[in-house]
Amino acid sequence: MYFVPLIYFSALTYYFWHRNKSFDLAVYISLLFTITSLCNVLMILGDFISGSGVLTDGWEPEFGVVPTILYCTLITITIIPFSFLRIEKIKSITNVHRYMIFALTILICIQGFIMYYLVVGSLSDLLNGDFKYLKDAHYAGDITPADAKMLTMPMPIQLLYMLGSMTLLGIPLFFYYTCIEQRSLWLTFPLLAVSISLILRGMLAADRTEIIHYGLMFLFTLIFFRKFITKRVRRFFLISSIPILLVGITYIVAVSASRFEDTEEGASGSMLEYAGQPYANFCYFYDNHNTDLYYFEREFPIISYFIFQSQYVDTKEERTAREGFFIGVFASHIGSWLLDVGVGGCIIISIVFFLLCCLVIQRYDRMEFDIAEVMMIFILGAVPTFGIFYYRYYSIGTAFIYVPVCILYLFSKIVFVWKKHAKKGEDEEDKVVNLIEST
Repeated sequence: MYFVPLIYFSALTYYFWHRNKSFDLAVYISLLFTITSLCNVLMILGDFISGSGVLTDGWEPEFGVVPTILYCTLITITIIPFSFLRIEKIKSITNVHRYMIFALTILICIQGFIMYYLVVGSLSDLLNGDFKYLKDAHYAGDITPADAKMLTMPMPIQLLYMLGSMTLLGIPLFFYYTCIEQRSLWLTFPLLAVSISLILRGMLAADRTEIIHYGLMFLFTLIFFRKFITKRVRRFFLISSIPILLVGITYIVAVSASRFEDTEEGASGSMLEYAGQPYANFCYFYDNHNTDLYYFEREFPIISYFIFQSQYVDTKEERTAREGFFIGVFASHIGSWLLDVGVGGCIIISIVFFLLCCLVIQRYDRMEFDIAEVMMIFILGAVPTFGIFYYRYYSIGTAFIYVPVCILYLFSKIVFVWKKHAKKGEDEEDKVVNLIEST
């Protein structure tokens, strides 16, 4: 049964590619789940199932028919809307609220510079540091030197630092200003630079999540804008990507080797389990989850924080004790939902997400988008794209990114509706004038 997701997502990837005859966003996301499904098969065949995650309690994998169907179906539901985007059909990307977009650009640049100021001074410690020690210290509740320095700063600076996930919006904004408005790379490069600041902050805790999330979403945006990428930008990416990739891969390998060197599987086997466990953990959750438990901190982190003064990280240990197994493992985005709200809630959230994506994308073969809509697609796309691990927007820090984007999106719709009605009124006036002139 554990071969089914690999076969299914391989077929789904081919279907999306054959349908649109291009490597679009649906193909990309489906391919990611194909890769994790392959890692799951190799994990099982190689018997790498006793290192990290829920598999440490001696559970013998039982991949039932129902959880397997649920896993494949609900993930597909969250991918389908992105198949409506025909990248090669897009003709233009507009900017309805130019000054609001520029204000957001300035804001995330300020955030990025603050994070660089607080983080860079401590990065030298990584060269001589023990990644395993840094990670264990993070799990033990120790704060990084940058976080400690941040606490001495004025409250507005602390707030901008804590909401640093907004700097990821520098990725689509960089592509927009560079590829659509064709601004100089000297002017747009700071957007790309500040978007990387979140990775540097994560490195102080020997974190790999941020660099993987960044890489996945950078490729997501690259695919969306690929039609508009000029030779100048391609040359820039070719020159700059090589050293960045080398540093990134070296960092991930070093952190993984340090963290897993003492495990029975070794670093390579543990990395295979790291990438292949989502399907196994989803099945485990389905079989062992306490159906009487319901938590909504991950799904509504901002509301939960301001009204109930609680976040996912606050209830994680309590939930682990009540479930009887460690819940902080990779089980895909639908696995996170399953653990929080049960099977019924997981199905409902998947359908709501599908409808929300359809509302934003609107129709198949759409040829014009506003940059606010592109950013909305970006933050929605992070759910299934990074969903190969877990639900991304699980805390107020990660979820706050959709607040400015949703505001910009709503304003772009209001202006669009107003212009549409204004144009209709002008057409009616023209008809009256023509009628008068003809008489």
